[in-house]
Amino acid sequence: MEFTIHTLETAPNDSKESLAHAKETFGFIPNLEGIFAEAPALLKGSMTLWDLFETTSFTAIEQQIIYLTANYENSCNYCMAAHSGLAKMVGMSDENIEALRNGTPISDSKLQALRHFTQQMVKQRGWVEDNDIKAFMAAGYEKQQVLEVILGIAIKVMHNYTNHIAHTPLDKQFSKNIWSKPNVT
Repeated sequence: MEFTIHTLETAPNDSKESLAHAKETFGFIPNLEGIFAEAPALLKGSMTLWDLFETTSFTAIEQQIIYLTANYENSCNYCMAAHSGLAKMVGMSDENIEALRNGTPISDSKLQALRHFTQQMVKQRGWVEDNDIKAFMAAGYEKQQVLEVILGIAIKVMHNYTNHIAHTPLDKQFSKNIWSKPNVT
């Protein structure tokens, strides 16, 4: 199935405002948001949740760890490439970005706890064990953040699943971060 990558000129009227917001947010209209524009509610919901996630108690680096972990677990080539660049922009180390891209542990124990908890939430579809929550909190996180991880994952479900069905072509802005999931056992 082929999906249209809308521009401000071709988008349904109900998507134009959100598409303009995407352009303002990212400096261009990513292909993903162009595809979202076909469904105005999805585009608006995605942009609204994206903005809300930035207001959580997580740092910008922690937000990108949640995003990159969900992208990895959902095998989303498009979002891994995009968020590798975004992670670099917010100051994440190259070492941590590569660990997230390769499926290997992060050296910082608190950030690794965030990654592990997010990974378990995605893999178990929210049915994590109490021990997973306790380990996450023992690393220095709070109950609020247990729930905020869910918000980050929800955003990635919209993004990753759309990319899977639409086969979203990678924007040239993300091409230097092209990615495919490694065969990790």
